[in-house]
Amino acid sequence: VVTVSYVDANLYHCALTGRSVTGCLHLVNKTPVDWFSKKQSTVNTATYGSEFVAARTCTEQVIDLVLTLRYLGVEVRRSVMFGDNESVVNSSMIPSGKLHKRHIALSFHQVREAIAAGVVKFFHLFGKHNPADMLSKHWGYSDTWPQLRALLFWKGDTVDLIPDQQA
Repeated sequence: VVTVSYVDANLYHCALTGRSVTGCLHLVNKTPVDWFSKKQSTVNTATYGSEFVAARTCTEQVIDLVLTLRYLGVEVRRSVMFGDNESVVNSSMIPSGKLHKRHIALSFHQVREAIAAGVVKFFHLFGKHNPADMLSKHWGYSDTWPQLRALLFWKGDTVDLIPDQQA
């Protein structure tokens, strides 16, 4: 199987606490199997930090999902993660990167280690195509239905992992 995960964060989602929200969506052979939406435990003052905390959370969940599948005897060919913050995706590929805030640096190292170990590959995806936006932001039904429909009613064989251009 191939696992695909989408991750997003919404900075300052909660006006009362100032915390951001993490949204993760996990698919196995184009079938949604798990999703996650939760307020982050730390307050971030920049989108970069908030997105890295979300990427760490998603990476931990990918590791758990892959391990569970392997325990069940399922061969996982590859795991791919998509995020809509290009700076986070690019800096997670740099092994010598340094960050000054400790909790963000720890998130950076967790994501970086998973990429270096070949557990997951991390790619940039434009925000309007990121289905994890539905889990991290307030949207109306008419805004989310096109992406939701493509996820729930995917047409074709799940073995065929070439993305459907019409969905």
